Formats: sequence, structure tokens, C-alpha cells
Amino acid sequence: MTGISLASAVGAALLLALVTGVLLVRGFARRFLRAKGRRGERRADALGLPATPVDVERPGGRLRGALIHGAEGPAPTVIITHGWQSHASDMLAYAEPLLHAGYHVIVFDTLGHGESDATEFVSARHFTEDLLAVWRWAVARDETRPGIALAGHSLGGTAALLATAEGSREGLLPRAIVTIGAPSDPIQGTEEWLRAKGYPATLMMKVVYRFWRPILVWERARLQPAKRVAEIRAPLLVIHGTSDRKIGVHHARALADAFPGARLELLEGADHWTVPRHPEFARTIVAFLDEVFGR
Repeated sequence: MTGISLASAVGAALLLALVTGVLLVRGFARRFLRAKGRRGERRADALGLPATPVDVERPGGRLRGALIHGAEGPAPTVIITHGWQSHASDMLAYAEPLLHAGYHVIVFDTLGHGESDATEFVSARHFTEDLLAVWRWAVARDETRPGIALAGHSLGGTAALLATAEGSREGLLPRAIVTIGAPSDPIQGTEEWLRAKGYPATLMMKVVYRFWRPILVWERARLQPAKRVAEIRAPLLVIHGTSDRKIGVHHARALADAFPGARLELLEGADHWTVPRHPEFARTIVAFLDEVFGR
């Protein structure tokens, strides 16, 4: 083989390797943002309380959930958003102490999750836009006249903060926000997850994010709650388990540090999923909301 043909063969092999690598990363990036549509077995009616179906039309499909009545007539209402690959059924454990305290609670499935319609891709932006749609539905109802608070677990907590920032542009204002095991930055949280799995996370995120941008649409700063402090004007309670290995406790501290007056409650020994079973959870969230609503 001549020097020219050898160089050509090496060049072709390198080009093939580069194209293959790009396609593999592109495939990984797109698969990562696909929801698996997992459904929960526990439904709102299992709590033995009256509930009104939530059915909200979005450009990408219908959102489904329930407005669970913890009191007769109008009452302060808390919208709880689940996290990535979770569903409304998982949020009932977080809703129960609020319902027992006389709050109405809305739980719903974001698109691509639970009972809501399937969709191709899901991201922090999609979670935020779904929450905004349910929030608009809720403020139009008589039952919620005393005011609405936003709460969310994991990525749902990030969505609660981002929805507050986005909602301020159209006059939507929550009475309070509660995050539970939430990342302070969803992109950083993803990078940490990749690193924990043994991937070259920093390099991968630089490449993967290029394929995410057409799906995310928003610039990264728009997805970072700490960069939007001026738009988020509501009392904030940050709850996090000290044994959370999925979203490290440093995210909770970062959120609390970013927002003046935020309250940080670290529940000793709780992990990402056991927070609602911690003996201090119910007291902490109910006392905070009671103070906000003057109850």
C-alpha cells in the first residue's frame, strides 16, 4: 500500500470513527430526554377524599391529574409536581399531611409520565410549561381563591421555581414555594449523575448539550433558578434529606443561599424518596404554609 493510499485509509477510518461517535452521543442525548411513561398504582381516590379531575390541553397533549379537596369550599391550594420518570401517584405521600391540615392539593402527571399523554422528549422546560398550564387552570377555579402555593419533588421542585419566574411575566404569583430534593441546576445535576455512573461527565455534557439545545430551546441561564432570583418573589422552603445520593444536599444549600430569606430544612437520614416518611416532614411543610397563609 502506498503512502497516499495508507493516509487515505487512515483518514477514512478516523472520519468513520468521528461520525460513529457523534451518532452515538446524539442517540444517547435524545434517549436521555425520553420519558418512559411509567404509571403509578395508587390513585387520588385511594385517600378517601373528594377529588375533581384535572384535564388540561397542552400543545403536545393532555395533562391529567386530580384536585383533591382537603376542606369544604375554597381553601389554600398546593400544586405538587413530581420528578423525572416519576408520576402523580408518587406525590400522594407528600400531599397527605397537607390534606389532613385542610389544604386542597393538585397532583398531576407531566406529559410523557403517568396518565398524561405520551410525548417524544421531556426536559426541565417541558416540566415548567406543564406546571404553568395546570397553574392557569387552577387559578380560574373558585376552590383556590385563598391562594396557590407551588411544591415539587426533585425536578418538579426546579419546575416550581422556574414556573414562578415564567409566571411573573403574566401576573401569576404563588403565595409560597416548596422544593423537596430538588437540584439547584438541572444541567449540573445531570452532569453529577453521569459522573457517578463513571462517565467522563464534563466532556460528555459539553457534547451532549449541543444536541439538547434544539429540544430545551431555552438558554441554560433560563433553566437555572439561582440566575432568576429577581423574578422569583415568594417565600421559599427548601427541604432535603441528608442521605440523598441522587441529588446531593449541596443543591439544597445552593438554593437556600441564592434566595434571600429562604428556609432550609435538612431531614436527617432521609434519602431522595423517603422524605415524606421522615417524622419532621409533615410538621415542617404544614407549619411553613400555615404561616404564609396566616392560618
